[in-house]
Amino acid sequence: MVTVDRWQAAQKYEQGYWQSLAGRIADGSVAQLEWYDWRANELAKRLRRLGLGTFADGTARVIEVGCGPIGVVSYYPARERLAIDPLEEFYGANPVLSALRNPAVDYRRGMGEDLPAETGQYDLAIMENCIDHVQDMDAVMQELKRVLKPNGILYLTVNARIPIGFVVHRALSRLRIDAGHPHTFTKGRVRSFVARNGFDLVDFDSETFLSALKGDITAKGSRPKIKALLGTSEFIVTVIARPNTT
Repeated sequence: MVTVDRWQAAQKYEQGYWQSLAGRIADGSVAQLEWYDWRANELAKRLRRLGLGTFADGTARVIEVGCGPIGVVSYYPARERLAIDPLEEFYGANPVLSALRNPAVDYRRGMGEDLPAETGQYDLAIMENCIDHVQDMDAVMQELKRVLKPNGILYLTVNARIPIGFVVHRALSRLRIDAGHPHTFTKGRVRSFVARNGFDLVDFDSETFLSALKGDITAKGSRPKIKALLGTSEFIVTVIARPNTT
């Protein structure tokens, strides 16, 4: 858990990031966030491969926490879609970002630690690259467990680092050099974090540090190369889990 002041600094950073990106979308210098569509399709394919196709056949009630301006849920096949973010008022008031939204999604302002959602009513909870942005990670996980049905599924992704990168990034985060990410993970810490919050792993997948390092070394600009030099190159860890009911 981090202080309110630290979390608010992360939210300010996040808002600035999306404000800048909205300007670049408006002037045509970047694409219109098709990434969300791709991630939704990848999630549906992953669930089908795991024999969980009923969660991707369009009949599920789906909630996404930390959805950003649009959310994976906007493109995900579902009977009901709820998207929650503490910056919802900002996103909804931005004409560029709000124009990209799916009108079938119910967007609500709320914190992950206190979700404005019914208990035990959702088949699938999505948290895409967000858990390291929150104030109290354990409280968020307990809220995700609360809103899921007993046989529901949690899909969670987060950027992780190797142990030395964890130590360096934690220092950078505390110094607010990386203002947007109050928390840091390694692959092992993701596993233990999910387990201690009452979820049983169904699937656990991780990209590699070496591929992330290579990507940063060959990327344009100085920032990725500095990350590579410091050992803080991050790679995506993906978790599919069920609430532990024992």
